[in-house]
Amino acid sequence: MSIIDRIIMKNNLLNSALLFCLLILASCDQGFEELNKDPNAVTAEQFNPSFLLTTAQLRSAHGDHNTSLYYGTCFVQQMASLSNVGIFDYHGDKYVYHKGNNEQLWNATYGSASESRPAKLIEDILVQTEEDPDFNNLHQMARIWRTIIYHRLTDMYGDIPYFESSRGYYEQIFKPKYDAQKEIYLDMLSELEDAVSKLDASKENFAAADIAYDGDIAKWKKLGNSMMLRLGMRLSKVEPSTSEAWVKKAVAGGVFTDNEDNLLISGTDATGTSAALANGMSWTISVGTRSPGKIAATFFNYLSDHNDPRLKYTVAVYTDPTDVSTKNTDPSVQKGLPNGLDRQTLEADPSYNPNSPGQEHQYSGVNRSVYAKLDGPRMFITYAEVQYMMAEAAVRGWISGDAASYYESGVTGAMKMLNQYDASAVITDQEIAEYLQAHPFVGAANTVAALEQINTQYWAATFLNGYEAFSNVRRSGYPVLTPINYPDNETGGLFPGRLRYPDNEPVLNAENYNAAVSRQGADNYITKVWWDVAN
Repeated sequence: MSIIDRIIMKNNLLNSALLFCLLILASCDQGFEELNKDPNAVTAEQFNPSFLLTTAQLRSAHGDHNTSLYYGTCFVQQMASLSNVGIFDYHGDKYVYHKGNNEQLWNATYGSASESRPAKLIEDILVQTEEDPDFNNLHQMARIWRTIIYHRLTDMYGDIPYFESSRGYYEQIFKPKYDAQKEIYLDMLSELEDAVSKLDASKENFAAADIAYDGDIAKWKKLGNSMMLRLGMRLSKVEPSTSEAWVKKAVAGGVFTDNEDNLLISGTDATGTSAALANGMSWTISVGTRSPGKIAATFFNYLSDHNDPRLKYTVAVYTDPTDVSTKNTDPSVQKGLPNGLDRQTLEADPSYNPNSPGQEHQYSGVNRSVYAKLDGPRMFITYAEVQYMMAEAAVRGWISGDAASYYESGVTGAMKMLNQYDASAVITDQEIAEYLQAHPFVGAANTVAALEQINTQYWAATFLNGYEAFSNVRRSGYPVLTPINYPDNETGGLFPGRLRYPDNEPVLNAENYNAAVSRQGADNYITKVWWDVAN
Protein backbone atom coordinates (compact mmCIF):
# COMPACT_ATOMS: atom_id res chain seq x y z
CA MET A 1 0.00 0.00 0.00
CA SER A 2 1.33 3.40 -0.98
CA ILE A 3 1.89 6.22 1.41
CA ILE A 4 -0.97 8.17 -0.20
CA ASP A 5 -3.35 5.23 0.26
CA ARG A 6 -2.36 5.00 3.94
CA ILE A 7 -3.02 8.70 4.48
CA ILE A 8 -6.45 8.42 2.84
CA MET A 9 -7.34 5.37 4.97
CA LYS A 10 -6.21 7.16 8.17
CA ASN A 11 -8.31 10.22 7.38
CA ASN A 12 -11.35 8.04 6.72
CA LEU A 13 -10.90 6.34 10.11
CA LEU A 14 -10.56 9.71 11.86
CA ASN A 15 -13.65 11.06 10.13
CA SER A 16 -15.61 7.96 11.11
CA ALA A 17 -14.50 8.29 14.75
CA LEU A 18 -15.38 11.98 14.79
CA LEU A 19 -18.82 11.27 13.33
CA PHE A 20 -19.39 8.53 15.94
CA CYS A 21 -18.50 10.91 18.78
CA LEU A 22 -20.81 13.61 17.45
CA LEU A 23 -23.68 11.12 17.29
CA ILE A 24 -23.01 10.00 20.88
CA LEU A 25 -22.92 13.62 22.11
CA ALA A 26 -26.11 14.46 20.28
CA SER A 27 -27.90 11.54 21.85
CA CYS A 28 -26.62 12.49 25.34
CA ASP A 29 -27.54 16.16 25.00
CA GLN A 30 -31.23 15.44 25.50
CA GLY A 31 -30.65 14.54 29.17
CA PHE A 32 -27.56 16.69 29.83
CA GLU A 33 -29.42 19.63 31.38
CA GLU A 34 -31.30 17.45 33.86
CA LEU A 35 -28.15 15.52 34.81
CA ASN A 36 -26.40 18.80 35.70
CA LYS A 37 -29.15 20.19 37.94
CA ASP A 38 -28.54 20.28 41.68
CA PRO A 39 -31.41 18.26 43.19
CA ASN A 40 -31.09 20.21 46.46
CA ALA A 41 -31.20 23.68 44.88
CA VAL A 42 -34.21 25.89 45.64
CA THR A 43 -35.86 27.39 42.58
CA ALA A 44 -37.91 30.57 42.35
CA GLU A 45 -41.01 28.44 41.90
CA GLN A 46 -40.30 26.51 45.10
CA PHE A 47 -39.24 29.38 47.41
CA ASN A 48 -41.61 32.02 48.71
CA PRO A 49 -39.63 35.25 49.20
CA SER A 50 -42.14 36.47 51.77
CA PHE A 51 -40.24 34.39 54.33
CA LEU A 52 -37.39 36.87 53.97
CA LEU A 53 -39.61 39.75 55.11
CA THR A 54 -40.19 38.15 58.51
CA THR A 55 -36.48 37.80 59.12
CA ALA A 56 -35.71 41.31 57.84
CA GLN A 57 -38.28 42.81 60.18
CA LEU A 58 -37.04 40.82 63.17
CA ARG A 59 -33.38 41.58 62.49
CA SER A 60 -34.14 45.28 62.05
CA ALA A 61 -35.26 45.26 65.68
CA HIS A 62 -32.56 43.02 67.15
CA GLY A 63 -28.79 43.23 66.86
CA ASP A 64 -28.23 46.97 66.52
CA HIS A 65 -29.61 48.12 69.87
CA ASN A 66 -26.30 48.99 71.55
CA THR A 67 -25.64 51.79 69.08
CA SER A 68 -29.07 53.25 69.82
CA LEU A 69 -28.87 52.79 73.57
CA TYR A 70 -25.20 53.38 74.33
CA TYR A 71 -24.79 56.31 71.95
CA GLY A 72 -28.12 57.76 70.80
CA THR A 73 -29.97 57.90 74.12
CA CYS A 74 -26.88 59.18 75.91
CA PHE A 75 -26.09 61.86 73.32
CA VAL A 76 -29.56 63.32 73.97
CA GLN A 77 -29.32 62.84 77.75
CA GLN A 78 -32.13 60.37 78.19
CA MET A 79 -29.67 57.90 79.72
CA ALA A 80 -26.48 58.27 81.78
CA SER A 81 -23.76 56.07 83.23
CA LEU A 82 -20.70 56.08 85.45
CA SER A 83 -18.68 54.04 82.98
CA ASN A 84 -15.49 55.78 81.95
CA VAL A 85 -13.08 55.87 79.02
CA GLY A 86 -15.52 53.94 76.86
CA ILE A 87 -14.48 50.62 78.37
CA PHE A 88 -17.89 49.28 79.28
CA ASP A 89 -21.09 50.83 78.01
CA TYR A 90 -23.23 53.97 77.55
CA HIS A 91 -20.31 55.63 75.77
CA GLY A 92 -22.38 58.53 74.47
CA ASP A 93 -22.75 59.75 78.03
CA LYS A 94 -19.24 61.18 77.72
CA TYR A 95 -18.75 61.31 73.92
CA VAL A 96 -16.04 58.65 74.10
CA TYR A 97 -15.27 56.07 71.42
CA HIS A 98 -15.93 52.34 71.60
CA LYS A 99 -15.25 50.45 68.39
CA GLY A 100 -17.82 47.67 68.78
CA ASN A 101 -20.82 49.80 69.69
CA ASN A 102 -19.85 52.66 67.39
CA GLU A 103 -19.96 50.15 64.52
CA GLN A 104 -22.80 47.89 65.63
CA LEU A 105 -25.59 49.50 63.60
CA TRP A 106 -23.42 49.48 60.45
CA ASN A 107 -22.45 45.83 60.87
CA ALA A 108 -25.96 44.78 61.90
CA THR A 109 -27.34 46.38 58.73
CA TYR A 110 -24.84 45.25 56.12
CA GLY A 111 -23.45 42.13 57.79
CA SER A 112 -20.70 40.07 56.17
CA ALA A 113 -20.46 37.51 53.41
CA SER A 114 -21.62 34.80 55.79
CA GLU A 115 -24.50 36.76 57.33
CA SER A 116 -27.94 37.67 56.05
CA ARG A 117 -28.63 41.11 57.46
CA PRO A 118 -31.66 43.34 56.78
CA ALA A 119 -30.07 45.18 53.85
CA LYS A 120 -29.29 41.93 52.03
CA LEU A 121 -32.61 40.29 52.89
CA ILE A 122 -34.57 43.24 51.54
CA GLU A 123 -32.45 43.35 48.40
CA ASP A 124 -33.19 39.65 47.83
CA ILE A 125 -36.92 40.31 48.14
CA LEU A 126 -36.77 43.20 45.71
CA VAL A 127 -34.87 41.22 43.09
CA GLN A 128 -37.02 38.09 43.38
CA THR A 129 -40.34 39.95 43.25
CA GLU A 130 -39.60 42.77 40.84
CA GLU A 131 -41.24 41.25 37.76
CA ASP A 132 -43.84 39.02 39.42
CA PRO A 133 -47.27 40.67 39.82
CA ASP A 134 -48.30 37.97 42.30
CA PHE A 135 -45.79 39.47 44.74
CA ASN A 136 -46.71 43.12 44.15
CA ASN A 137 -47.57 43.96 47.75
CA LEU A 138 -44.53 42.16 49.11
CA HIS A 139 -42.35 44.14 46.72
CA GLN A 140 -43.85 47.45 47.89
CA MET A 141 -43.57 46.46 51.56
CA ALA A 142 -39.89 45.70 51.00
CA ARG A 143 -39.35 49.11 49.41
CA ILE A 144 -40.91 50.82 52.43
CA TRP A 145 -38.92 48.67 54.85
CA ARG A 146 -35.75 49.53 52.96
CA THR A 147 -36.22 53.19 53.92
CA ILE A 148 -36.64 52.18 57.56
CA ILE A 149 -33.31 50.38 57.42
CA TYR A 150 -31.31 53.01 55.55
CA HIS A 151 -32.64 56.24 56.99
CA ARG A 152 -31.42 55.46 60.48
CA LEU A 153 -28.07 54.30 59.09
CA THR A 154 -27.47 57.47 57.09
CA ASP A 155 -28.70 59.60 59.99
CA MET A 156 -26.05 58.09 62.26
CA TYR A 157 -23.10 58.01 59.84
CA GLY A 158 -23.89 60.40 56.97
CA ASP A 159 -22.90 59.30 53.45
CA ILE A 160 -23.19 55.52 53.18
CA PRO A 161 -23.35 52.78 50.51
CA TYR A 162 -26.95 52.88 49.32
CA PHE A 163 -27.56 52.47 45.58
CA GLU A 164 -24.91 49.76 45.24
CA SER A 165 -25.46 48.22 48.66
CA SER A 166 -25.95 44.43 48.88
CA ARG A 167 -25.36 44.00 45.14
CA GLY A 168 -22.37 41.68 45.45
CA TYR A 169 -24.25 38.54 44.42
CA TYR A 170 -26.31 40.15 41.68
CA GLU A 171 -23.81 42.55 40.12
CA GLN A 172 -20.48 41.53 41.69
CA ILE A 173 -20.18 44.90 43.43
CA PHE A 174 -18.01 44.12 46.42
CA LYS A 175 -16.79 47.65 47.09
CA PRO A 176 -19.92 49.81 46.88
CA LYS A 177 -19.59 53.54 46.54
CA TYR A 178 -20.77 55.83 49.31
CA ASP A 179 -23.69 57.96 48.19
CA ALA A 180 -24.26 61.55 49.25
CA GLN A 181 -26.92 61.78 51.95
CA LYS A 182 -28.92 64.26 49.88
CA GLU A 183 -29.23 61.76 47.04
CA ILE A 184 -30.13 59.00 49.49
CA TYR A 185 -32.89 61.09 51.04
CA LEU A 186 -34.39 62.17 47.75
CA ASP A 187 -34.44 58.56 46.55
CA MET A 188 -35.98 57.27 49.78
CA LEU A 189 -38.75 59.85 49.55
CA SER A 190 -39.47 58.95 45.93
CA GLU A 191 -39.43 55.25 46.79
CA LEU A 192 -41.96 55.79 49.57
CA GLU A 193 -44.27 57.78 47.32
CA ASP A 194 -44.18 55.20 44.53
CA ALA A 195 -44.45 52.16 46.82
CA VAL A 196 -47.48 53.54 48.64
CA SER A 197 -49.22 54.30 45.34
CA LYS A 198 -48.71 50.70 44.19
CA LEU A 199 -49.89 48.89 47.31
CA ASP A 200 -53.12 47.10 46.37
CA ALA A 201 -55.55 45.76 48.97
CA SER A 202 -57.21 43.54 46.35
CA LYS A 203 -54.05 41.44 46.00
CA GLU A 204 -52.23 38.94 48.23
CA ASN A 205 -51.21 40.67 51.48
CA PHE A 206 -48.66 38.14 52.85
CA ALA A 207 -50.15 38.37 56.33
CA ALA A 208 -48.38 35.24 57.57
CA ALA A 209 -44.97 36.77 56.86
CA ASP A 210 -45.62 40.29 58.15
CA ILE A 211 -44.92 40.52 61.88
CA ALA A 212 -45.47 44.29 61.88
CA TYR A 213 -48.99 44.70 60.47
CA ASP A 214 -50.23 41.20 59.61
CA GLY A 215 -50.58 42.21 55.99
CA ASP A 216 -52.89 45.16 56.65
CA ILE A 217 -52.39 47.15 53.44
CA ALA A 218 -54.13 50.25 54.82
CA LYS A 219 -51.65 50.34 57.70
CA TRP A 220 -48.73 49.86 55.30
CA LYS A 221 -49.93 52.85 53.32
CA LYS A 222 -50.08 54.93 56.49
CA LEU A 223 -46.61 53.69 57.45
CA GLY A 224 -45.20 54.74 54.08
CA ASN A 225 -46.74 58.20 54.35
CA SER A 226 -45.67 58.60 57.99
CA MET A 227 -42.11 57.74 57.02
CA MET A 228 -42.41 60.27 54.21
CA LEU A 229 -43.47 62.85 56.81
CA ARG A 230 -40.46 62.01 59.00
CA LEU A 231 -37.94 62.15 56.16
CA GLY A 232 -39.55 65.23 54.68
CA MET A 233 -39.42 67.04 58.01
CA ARG A 234 -35.76 66.08 58.37
CA LEU A 235 -34.98 68.55 55.56
CA SER A 236 -36.68 71.50 57.27
CA LYS A 237 -33.45 73.46 57.71
CA VAL A 238 -31.27 72.36 54.83
CA GLU A 239 -33.98 72.61 52.12
CA PRO A 240 -37.17 74.15 53.57
CA SER A 241 -39.09 74.25 50.29
CA THR A 242 -38.32 70.60 49.54
CA SER A 243 -39.25 69.73 53.11
CA GLU A 244 -42.57 71.53 52.83
CA ALA A 245 -43.47 69.78 49.58
CA TRP A 246 -42.88 66.30 50.96
CA VAL A 247 -44.62 67.05 54.25
CA LYS A 248 -47.71 68.16 52.34
CA LYS A 249 -47.65 65.00 50.20
CA ALA A 250 -47.35 62.79 53.25
CA VAL A 251 -50.22 64.40 55.15
CA ALA A 252 -52.45 64.42 52.08
CA GLY A 253 -51.74 60.73 51.53
CA GLY A 254 -52.84 59.74 55.02
CA VAL A 255 -50.58 59.18 58.03
CA PHE A 256 -50.97 57.37 61.37
CA THR A 257 -54.31 58.07 63.05
CA ASP A 258 -53.89 56.33 66.44
CA ASN A 259 -51.53 54.17 68.46
CA GLU A 260 -52.75 51.03 66.72
CA ASP A 261 -50.75 52.24 63.72
CA ASN A 262 -47.46 52.40 65.64
CA LEU A 263 -44.65 50.46 64.00
CA LEU A 264 -43.26 48.15 66.65
CA ILE A 265 -41.53 44.78 66.63
CA SER A 266 -41.74 42.68 69.78
CA GLY A 267 -39.39 40.06 71.11
CA THR A 268 -40.58 36.48 70.89
CA ASP A 269 -38.78 34.97 73.89
CA ALA A 270 -39.96 36.20 77.28
CA THR A 271 -37.70 33.79 79.15
CA GLY A 272 -34.38 35.13 77.93
CA THR A 273 -33.31 31.70 76.76
CA SER A 274 -32.39 33.13 73.38
CA ALA A 275 -30.94 36.63 73.24
CA ALA A 276 -31.50 36.64 69.48
CA LEU A 277 -35.27 36.24 69.92
CA ALA A 278 -35.70 38.54 72.90
CA ASN A 279 -36.09 42.30 72.62
CA GLY A 280 -32.44 43.29 72.24
CA MET A 281 -32.88 46.65 73.95
CA SER A 282 -34.59 45.00 76.91
CA TRP A 283 -31.93 42.31 77.05
CA THR A 284 -29.22 44.95 77.35
CA ILE A 285 -31.07 46.97 79.99
CA SER A 286 -32.14 44.09 82.19
CA VAL A 287 -29.77 41.20 81.52
CA GLY A 288 -26.72 41.97 79.46
CA THR A 289 -25.03 44.94 81.10
CA ARG A 290 -22.24 44.90 83.66
CA SER A 291 -22.67 48.55 84.51
CA PRO A 292 -26.36 49.44 84.26
CA GLY A 293 -27.32 52.70 82.65
CA LYS A 294 -29.44 55.13 84.62
CA ILE A 295 -32.08 57.67 83.72
CA ALA A 296 -30.25 60.90 82.93
CA ALA A 297 -30.93 63.83 85.24
CA THR A 298 -31.90 65.95 82.21
CA PHE A 299 -34.67 63.53 81.23
CA PHE A 300 -35.74 62.75 84.80
CA ASN A 301 -35.96 66.42 85.75
CA TYR A 302 -38.06 67.25 82.69
CA LEU A 303 -40.65 64.63 83.58
CA SER A 304 -40.52 65.44 87.29
CA ASP A 305 -40.70 69.22 86.90
CA HIS A 306 -43.75 68.85 84.66
CA ASN A 307 -45.43 66.38 87.01
CA ASP A 308 -45.56 64.02 84.03
CA PRO A 309 -47.66 60.90 84.72
CA ARG A 310 -45.22 58.84 82.62
CA LEU A 311 -42.59 59.18 85.34
CA LYS A 312 -44.17 56.57 87.62
CA TYR A 313 -43.89 53.94 84.89
CA THR A 314 -40.49 55.02 83.60
CA VAL A 315 -38.17 54.94 86.60
CA ALA A 316 -37.24 52.64 89.44
CA VAL A 317 -34.36 52.27 91.86
CA TYR A 318 -32.63 48.87 91.89
CA THR A 319 -30.25 48.49 94.80
CA ASP A 320 -29.19 45.17 93.27
CA PRO A 321 -28.90 45.54 89.48
CA THR A 322 -29.19 41.78 88.96
CA ASP A 323 -32.32 41.30 91.08
CA VAL A 324 -35.61 42.81 89.88
CA SER A 325 -37.17 42.21 93.30
CA THR A 326 -35.10 45.09 94.69
CA LYS A 327 -37.11 47.57 92.59
CA ASN A 328 -38.33 50.63 94.48
CA THR A 329 -40.75 52.99 92.73
CA ASP A 330 -41.30 55.33 95.68
CA PRO A 331 -41.15 58.86 94.19
CA SER A 332 -39.25 60.16 97.22
CA VAL A 333 -36.17 58.06 96.39
CA GLN A 334 -36.12 58.72 92.66
CA LYS A 335 -33.50 60.92 91.02
CA GLY A 336 -31.66 61.09 87.72
CA LEU A 337 -27.93 60.66 87.22
CA PRO A 338 -26.15 63.72 85.79
CA ASN A 339 -24.36 63.02 82.51
CA GLY A 340 -20.59 63.09 82.27
CA LEU A 341 -19.69 61.68 85.70
CA ASP A 342 -17.59 58.65 86.60
CA ARG A 343 -17.14 56.84 89.90
CA GLN A 344 -14.49 59.29 91.01
CA THR A 345 -16.19 62.56 90.05
CA LEU A 346 -19.63 61.41 91.24
CA GLU A 347 -18.82 61.87 94.89
CA ALA A 348 -18.25 65.58 94.41
CA ASP A 349 -21.59 66.06 92.69
CA PRO A 350 -24.40 67.62 94.79
CA SER A 351 -26.77 64.81 93.76
CA TYR A 352 -24.66 62.14 95.44
CA ASN A 353 -25.68 60.84 98.86
CA PRO A 354 -22.71 59.17 100.61
CA ASN A 355 -25.12 57.50 103.04
CA SER A 356 -26.99 55.62 100.31
CA PRO A 357 -25.94 52.10 99.36
CA GLY A 358 -23.75 51.75 96.32
CA GLN A 359 -22.94 54.52 93.93
CA GLU A 360 -24.99 54.55 90.73
CA HIS A 361 -27.61 52.29 92.34
CA GLN A 362 -29.00 55.17 94.37
CA TYR A 363 -30.09 56.69 91.04
CA SER A 364 -33.18 55.74 89.06
CA GLY A 365 -32.90 53.19 86.31
CA VAL A 366 -35.37 52.13 83.64
CA ASN A 367 -38.48 50.49 85.06
CA ARG A 368 -37.84 47.03 83.68
CA SER A 369 -41.35 45.68 84.19
CA VAL A 370 -42.55 48.22 81.61
CA TYR A 371 -39.70 49.14 79.28
CA ALA A 372 -37.43 46.10 79.57
CA LYS A 373 -39.65 43.08 79.01
CA LEU A 374 -37.80 40.54 76.91
CA ASP A 375 -40.92 39.99 74.81
CA GLY A 376 -41.78 43.67 74.83
CA PRO A 377 -41.90 46.00 71.82
CA ARG A 378 -39.26 48.13 70.21
CA MET A 379 -40.76 51.27 68.68
CA PHE A 380 -39.70 52.50 65.23
CA ILE A 381 -42.18 55.30 64.47
CA THR A 382 -45.30 56.23 66.40
CA TYR A 383 -48.56 58.13 66.19
CA ALA A 384 -47.31 60.60 68.82
CA GLU A 385 -44.29 61.49 66.68
CA VAL A 386 -46.53 61.97 63.66
CA GLN A 387 -48.82 64.33 65.57
CA TYR A 388 -45.89 66.40 66.82
CA MET A 389 -44.52 66.67 63.28
CA MET A 390 -47.92 67.80 62.05
CA ALA A 391 -48.05 70.34 64.87
CA GLU A 392 -44.70 71.72 63.70
CA ALA A 393 -45.85 71.74 60.08
CA ALA A 394 -48.95 73.68 61.10
CA VAL A 395 -46.83 76.20 63.05
CA ARG A 396 -44.69 76.65 59.94
CA GLY A 397 -47.84 77.21 57.86
CA TRP A 398 -47.18 74.16 55.68
CA ILE A 399 -50.43 72.34 56.40
CA SER A 400 -53.90 73.32 57.51
CA GLY A 401 -55.30 72.31 60.85
CA ASP A 402 -54.88 73.53 64.40
CA ALA A 403 -51.36 73.18 65.76
CA ALA A 404 -52.71 73.02 69.32
CA SER A 405 -54.95 70.07 68.45
CA TYR A 406 -52.06 68.21 66.85
CA TYR A 407 -49.90 68.96 69.89
CA GLU A 408 -52.54 67.70 72.31
CA SER A 409 -53.02 64.54 70.24
CA GLY A 410 -49.27 64.01 70.37
CA VAL A 411 -49.21 64.28 74.16
CA THR A 412 -52.18 61.96 74.46
CA GLY A 413 -50.68 59.41 72.07
CA ALA A 414 -47.31 59.47 73.81
CA MET A 415 -48.85 58.85 77.22
CA LYS A 416 -51.30 56.17 76.06
CA MET A 417 -48.46 54.45 74.19
CA LEU A 418 -46.96 53.16 77.43
CA ASN A 419 -49.80 50.66 77.58
CA GLN A 420 -48.27 48.98 74.51
CA TYR A 421 -45.12 48.31 76.51
CA ASP A 422 -47.06 46.75 79.37
CA ALA A 423 -50.76 46.44 80.18
CA SER A 424 -50.16 47.78 83.69
CA ALA A 425 -48.90 51.13 82.39
CA VAL A 426 -52.21 52.96 82.15
CA ILE A 427 -52.39 56.74 82.10
CA THR A 428 -55.97 57.89 82.39
CA ASP A 429 -57.78 60.50 80.32
CA GLN A 430 -58.13 62.57 83.49
CA GLU A 431 -54.38 62.55 84.10
CA ILE A 432 -53.74 63.62 80.51
CA ALA A 433 -56.34 66.40 80.72
CA GLU A 434 -54.77 67.72 83.92
CA TYR A 435 -51.32 67.62 82.34
CA LEU A 436 -52.48 69.57 79.28
CA GLN A 437 -54.26 72.10 81.48
CA ALA A 438 -51.09 72.65 83.48
CA HIS A 439 -48.91 72.75 80.33
CA PRO A 440 -51.02 74.14 77.49
CA PHE A 441 -49.69 74.69 74.00
CA VAL A 442 -47.94 78.08 73.85
CA GLY A 443 -49.60 79.00 70.57
CA ALA A 444 -48.53 78.95 66.96
CA ALA A 445 -47.99 82.70 66.86
CA ASN A 446 -44.93 82.35 69.06
CA THR A 447 -42.99 80.27 66.54
CA VAL A 448 -39.75 79.77 68.46
CA ALA A 449 -41.45 78.82 71.73
CA ALA A 450 -43.89 76.55 69.88
CA LEU A 451 -41.14 74.68 68.06
CA GLU A 452 -39.23 74.25 71.31
CA GLN A 453 -42.30 72.92 73.12
CA ILE A 454 -43.25 70.53 70.34
CA ASN A 455 -39.79 69.11 69.83
CA THR A 456 -39.05 68.77 73.53
CA GLN A 457 -42.18 66.67 73.79
CA TYR A 458 -40.97 64.72 70.74
CA TRP A 459 -37.75 64.02 72.64
CA ALA A 460 -39.74 62.69 75.59
CA ALA A 461 -41.91 60.55 73.29
CA THR A 462 -38.88 58.92 71.68
CA PHE A 463 -37.44 57.66 74.96
CA LEU A 464 -35.14 54.67 74.25
CA ASN A 465 -35.34 55.21 70.47
CA GLY A 466 -31.86 56.67 70.42
CA TYR A 467 -31.66 56.95 66.63
CA GLU A 468 -34.74 59.10 66.27
CA ALA A 469 -34.22 61.13 69.43
CA PHE A 470 -30.64 62.00 68.38
CA SER A 471 -31.74 62.85 64.84
CA ASN A 472 -34.59 65.12 65.85
CA VAL A 473 -32.53 66.94 68.48
CA ARG A 474 -29.92 67.69 65.79
CA ARG A 475 -32.57 68.76 63.28
CA SER A 476 -34.71 70.90 65.58
CA GLY A 477 -32.17 72.06 68.15
CA TYR A 478 -34.54 71.07 70.98
CA PRO A 479 -34.38 70.45 73.79
CA VAL A 480 -31.37 72.69 74.30
CA LEU A 481 -28.80 70.43 75.91
CA THR A 482 -25.60 71.38 77.70
CA PRO A 483 -22.79 69.43 75.98
CA ILE A 484 -20.50 67.17 78.01
CA ASN A 485 -16.75 67.79 78.18
CA TYR A 486 -15.40 64.64 79.76
CA PRO A 487 -11.58 64.22 79.54
CA ASP A 488 -10.35 62.82 76.23
CA ASN A 489 -13.77 62.85 74.60
CA GLU A 490 -14.16 62.72 70.82
CA THR A 491 -15.63 66.20 70.26
CA GLY A 492 -13.72 68.56 72.52
CA GLY A 493 -16.94 69.28 74.38
CA LEU A 494 -19.05 69.99 71.29
CA PHE A 495 -22.40 68.25 70.79
CA PRO A 496 -21.85 65.23 68.49
CA GLY A 497 -22.88 65.34 64.85
CA ARG A 498 -22.51 61.68 63.84
CA LEU A 499 -20.67 58.41 64.49
CA ARG A 500 -17.43 57.28 62.84
CA TYR A 501 -17.29 54.79 60.01
CA PRO A 502 -16.07 51.29 60.91
CA ASP A 503 -12.30 51.02 61.26
CA ASN A 504 -11.95 48.52 58.44
CA GLU A 505 -13.64 50.69 55.80
CA PRO A 506 -10.47 52.70 54.96
CA VAL A 507 -8.81 49.36 54.20
CA LEU A 508 -11.53 47.24 52.61
CA ASN A 509 -13.20 50.02 50.62
CA ALA A 510 -10.51 52.67 50.58
CA GLU A 511 -11.33 54.53 47.35
CA ASN A 512 -15.01 54.97 48.17
CA TYR A 513 -14.36 55.71 51.82
CA ASN A 514 -11.87 58.44 50.92
CA ALA A 515 -14.31 59.96 48.43
CA ALA A 516 -16.98 60.14 51.14
CA VAL A 517 -14.64 61.75 53.66
CA SER A 518 -13.45 64.25 51.07
CA ARG A 519 -17.05 65.19 50.28
CA GLN A 520 -18.59 65.07 53.75
CA GLY A 521 -15.75 66.05 56.07
CA ALA A 522 -13.40 64.40 58.53
CA ASP A 523 -14.43 60.98 59.79
CA ASN A 524 -15.04 62.00 63.38
CA TYR A 525 -17.86 62.80 65.80
CA ILE A 526 -17.78 66.54 65.05
CA THR A 527 -18.58 66.44 61.33
CA LYS A 528 -22.27 67.02 60.67
CA VAL A 529 -24.51 65.12 58.28
CA TRP A 530 -25.99 66.93 55.29
CA TRP A 531 -29.35 67.90 56.78
CA ASP A 532 -27.88 69.05 60.12
CA VAL A 533 -27.31 72.74 59.54
CA ALA A 534 -27.45 75.75 61.83
CA ASN A 535 -30.61 77.79 62.22
